[in-house]
Amino acid sequence: MKALRTAVILLAVLEAGWIAFDGARALMTGNYLKPRLGAYGGQLGEWTRVASALGAPPRSAAAKWALIGYGMVWLSAILAFARGAGWAWWAMFVAAGGALWYSSLVVPISLAQMLLLLAARRDT
Repeated sequence: MKALRTAVILLAVLEAGWIAFDGARALMTGNYLKPRLGAYGGQLGEWTRVASALGAPPRSAAAKWALIGYGMVWLSAILAFARGAGWAWWAMFVAAGGALWYSSLVVPISLAQMLLLLAARRDT
């Protein structure tokens, strides 16, 4: 049980931290980090479609602040989850599911978190 929670926390910190970092870096430098090679070389992630549909062009300050906010709220939920807050399991599950739109690179990380959260919940 403790190993499952630890794995969830580590994966979530990695992902939420990256999302917040990418938004903050883009806010400071004007550019997001993107893959240089492969099928997605030079392209932003799938989240750009969601941002555009919501009226925030991906390169706008609003989109960058939204990424920072998403990452920071998720990091707060991770802290609450680590401390045993009952509501935090749901917040973690929703945050991991919500991150599925971010990039194809994080899809396996998000899915792993969701499966581990379900397994941890089942053990309690």
